[in-house]
Amino acid sequence: MRSWLKDIKGMWVATYTEGAMLGTVNNIYLDIEEKKVVGLLLRTGTPLSGEDIWIDIKDVKKIGEDLIFLSKGDTANKSEPYGKKLTQLVGMPISSKDGRALGQLTDIEVDRDSWQVTELGLSNNQSVAVDIAETVLGEDLILIQAKAQAETRSSHKIKESFVDSVLGKDFIKQTSAAMKRVLYGSEAELPKPVDEDKPGEEEQISDENK
Repeated sequence: MRSWLKDIKGMWVATYTEGAMLGTVNNIYLDIEEKKVVGLLLRTGTPLSGEDIWIDIKDVKKIGEDLIFLSKGDTANKSEPYGKKLTQLVGMPISSKDGRALGQLTDIEVDRDSWQVTELGLSNNQSVAVDIAETVLGEDLILIQAKAQAETRSSHKIKESFVDSVLGKDFIKQTSAAMKRVLYGSEAELPKPVDEDKPGEEEQISDENK
């Protein structure tokens, strides 16, 4: 099975044996020589008070629709990440080795068994399959095999977040509204949706004057 790395980023990570939630995937690291994923950097707690912990990719047991499972919780640690971050690669220009510019990198697809790079995402909803032996993830440019052809990338449905699926979107909206009232004062009113079927205030006044 294959996955686009941006679909993995932001997913919740839990332990398979203890059922403990560890945090969310904050970044993904790749070995640019081997062209494969080597680890995940998780963010625990909140963005302001949490900390980063490192997961070696070999300790990932399973990737589900909403959760990533580790074999055990003690595999997560504060080791120093190694490799190159996905965010450092995104935006780099991609060229075939016969000198044809293909676009800029937007995402990377990998095989989840080997974690090897299989495809590169481009802008305009396109992607290009790569020959690993011919691929170079360079400092300023990504080079792939000659005569590479970009194709339309198969669309995929954007999943709702794990928090949304557990707590419900209405709960999230109500909590957000409550936070706004706390931040801006109890008297502050949230903007109300405009009903296009009802006449506006100016139209009502105009009608009354007729």
